[in-house]
Amino acid sequence: MSEIEKMRRYIERTSKRCESRSMTWGDVEALVNNAKQNPVDAVITAFNYGRAKGYRAAKAEGRAQA
Repeated sequence: MSEIEKMRRYIERTSKRCESRSMTWGDVEALVNNAKQNPVDAVITAFNYGRAKGYRAAKAEGRAQA
């Protein structure tokens, strides 16, 4: 199993997804345009963006449960 397949499986096995916090088409387009000029920066930006969105989703979920 490749690393990409492992990552996709990890994503699929994540029990809860917050659809309202997922990437928009505009986000994807911006990353694709960035990847044409600097692919490594685009990957790092996508990762950090996903992590920040996950953090905010977790914070929002914590507030909703309190």
